[in-house]
Amino acid sequence: MSKRVSIDQAIDMIHDGDGIAISGFQSCTVSRELYLALAERFRTTGHPCGLTLMQGAGNTGVQDMTEEGLFSRYITGHYAGNQKMIQMVIENKIQSYNLPQGVVDHMYRAAAGGKIGEITKIGLHTFCDPRLGGGKMNEITTEDLVELTDICGDEYLVYKTPKLDIALVRGTTSDELGNITIEEESAPVDLLDVVMGVKGMGGKVIVQVKNYVSSGSMDRSQVVIPGSMVDAVVVCTNPEENHRQTPAAFYDPILSGHFRANDIGFDTLPLNDRKVIARRAAMELAPNSVVNLGIGIPEGVAKVASEEGIADRLCLTIESGLIGGVPAGGAHFGSSYNAWAALSMTHQFDYYDGGNLDICSLGFAEVDPAGNVNVSRFGNRIAGAGGFIDISQSTPKVAFSGTMTAGGLRLEIRDGTLHILEEGQKKKFLRSIGQITFSAAQSRRAGQKVLFITERCVFEVTEKGLMLTEIAPGITIEEHILPCMEFEPLISPNLKLMDARIFREGPMGLASIIGAK
Repeated sequence: MSKRVSIDQAIDMIHDGDGIAISGFQSCTVSRELYLALAERFRTTGHPCGLTLMQGAGNTGVQDMTEEGLFSRYITGHYAGNQKMIQMVIENKIQSYNLPQGVVDHMYRAAAGGKIGEITKIGLHTFCDPRLGGGKMNEITTEDLVELTDICGDEYLVYKTPKLDIALVRGTTSDELGNITIEEESAPVDLLDVVMGVKGMGGKVIVQVKNYVSSGSMDRSQVVIPGSMVDAVVVCTNPEENHRQTPAAFYDPILSGHFRANDIGFDTLPLNDRKVIARRAAMELAPNSVVNLGIGIPEGVAKVASEEGIADRLCLTIESGLIGGVPAGGAHFGSSYNAWAALSMTHQFDYYDGGNLDICSLGFAEVDPAGNVNVSRFGNRIAGAGGFIDISQSTPKVAFSGTMTAGGLRLEIRDGTLHILEEGQKKKFLRSIGQITFSAAQSRRAGQKVLFITERCVFEVTEKGLMLTEIAPGITIEEHILPCMEFEPLISPNLKLMDARIFREGPMGLASIIGAK
């Protein structure tokens, strides 16, 4: 019996109060045509309504179905700049939880096995810890989805998976039995985990596809979701708009791993604040490091490594599940060129949680005297944690990378020295921060090495707090560092100048620097 249905028949399967889980990372495996149809049904009839929506990674399609009343609860790893949803959260028009991206995916896996949820140390002493809010994002969010427990004398968090009734996911091709392949997706992300989590709770799975073929023509080795797990298949009618591989590409076979490109690489950075920070962070690398880089300034680490001729000695990974190759930025974020392998996000975060990254370079927005970091919420500005908590908490060496101040910072590098022409208007090193997305206390317990690398100085997290360990040539503590902080850091008795090669044009000999470690 064919599992193909019309899009109206698919939406008929969703009832008031249902819990909906969606797959996706940016546009990858995002079933946008189903989202649009669900929103249109609600606008037209007022039903279904009062739904719970759960997602792991930032999903560009959620904004298409952000309607007041359609959802009563939103559980997410990242808000993906969805301003309408963020405003609803701020105005207490929808309950919302922000949980670590990897944890959300592990909650699906727990549900697939009939378990209460994910039991983990990830999130301890951050805003996801029930002692610091339990991931609740406003006053009307009152149910405790996260609980603290003791197992064999150690603290753990229990993230309880809510009831999930419907999975809205996407593949490339389906046969009449509902077997699904994903040959045109850039990564499998959390597709299978969402499906199995919903099935483990007795729910139904609706899959949007581009192609519909005979089962006799389906290559078994390509099937990612077996037909026994699929309840309905909808063939997309406007794939150019609603079935895009990334926001910038309808379909690129190189991003799907079917071909390789020889001319893929990184741009060369000019000698500016970004390059200075990236160079200093790159000095923390070791040969054959397995690395995760955040977006923005941390991405420059890969560019520096390429410029210095050591990119082939690194293994770059991204949260979507891709390992190796060259991560794609901008509107292709979440994809990679010439990747070695593509894991599910659940397995990628298993790899991360197990401490298998050698180093990560992540951004920072607010830092307090202890070295706690906030990147997730600033008053009424909500970003979400994404994979930041999972990655920063589990990696042995963390190089937080960013400028000392923000909002108008201008500088010049001249004759190997740094000159601040105009200071940024916003301080980042504050007496207190809005949320704890990275816990210095938990980090110290885990024995991590944690650095804060800026264009003018380097700090390290110690047992007694944040310690200044390096300053740039041309910078003084009294004039350029202390006035830009709301607190006075510890000063290392071995305070030294940042490596002079960081501030000069031309290659800095990074291979010899990291090779000496």
